[in-house]
Amino acid sequence: MDELIRNAPLALRLARGDRRTAGDPSSVAMQVSTDRGRLAELVGCLFDRDAGVRMRAADALERVSRGNAAWLDPYVEHLLTDAVAIDQAEVRWHLAQIVPRLTMNDEQRHRAAVLLADWFENSPSRIVQSSALQAVVDLAERDATLRPVSVEMLGRAMRSGIPSLADRARRILKPFEVDKATLSAALVREQSGLTLAIVPELLAVAQLPPGSGLPDWLDWSDPLVGATRTGEELSILCREDRVPDDVKAERGWRAFRVEGTVDFSLFGILARIAVPLAQAHVPIFAISTFSTDFVLVKADDLDKAADVLSLTCTVNR
Repeated sequence: MDELIRNAPLALRLARGDRRTAGDPSSVAMQVSTDRGRLAELVGCLFDRDAGVRMRAADALERVSRGNAAWLDPYVEHLLTDAVAIDQAEVRWHLAQIVPRLTMNDEQRHRAAVLLADWFENSPSRIVQSSALQAVVDLAERDATLRPVSVEMLGRAMRSGIPSLADRARRILKPFEVDKATLSAALVREQSGLTLAIVPELLAVAQLPPGSGLPDWLDWSDPLVGATRTGEELSILCREDRVPDDVKAERGWRAFRVEGTVDFSLFGILARIAVPLAQAHVPIFAISTFSTDFVLVKADDLDKAADVLSLTCTVNR
């Protein structure tokens, strides 16, 4: 690089041309990546009076962040407060790419997610909306509590009727750790909200030989009791304290009950519960009755599961 150009102010180099031309973000990013001392100058260019400089500075900063994201650690608050306040689409879509790469604490990450969700919901720029959607999904990969939010945003994108958003959502779905049919069902808009109640009893799932009769320790007056026979086993769901110590059983379960009567014509009910819990790595055991559905989680996961589900459902604790 010519020494005169190399030593020129970055804003001057980024000001070349107009907003429709490429300017010089590539070479600026390359220089800053080899000379960290000029990073502060590049960050400052985000606030230049010239919109073209701001746009190209955001482009260059995004390029730098690809391989040197940790360099931006001293600027996290500056980016999350001052930079995101810049109401310029070209700056915002680059910032949406940068934000998930930043080293943030939980409060900063959640603040970023709220901001990006607002851009997704309200920005007039389709590129900003798509970039914000991708950014929230990327944040959710690091923070399980944001996964239900990202799933909800994906659902809105797929239902939006906007080809660019729907296409981005379909491309994003692949990394999710649930099968496509289940996730698709979870993203269907339901006619009403979902309310869950926590069953107070500690439960167990016992396994008996397939030829066994119903055990005499089973009490059908308990609030939740189930028996399922296959060619290989008889499974009993009941209160944990009903199961004798010498009976093979998986103990320590708690249950969420879908409140009200679930109409047979509705679908995706279990998926709306199972998908957020799968994304939060909470194992489940689900059963359905004529009138409703139950989802069981391990007792140690109950509070975490309730917190995750409360983002998309009403949970009566």
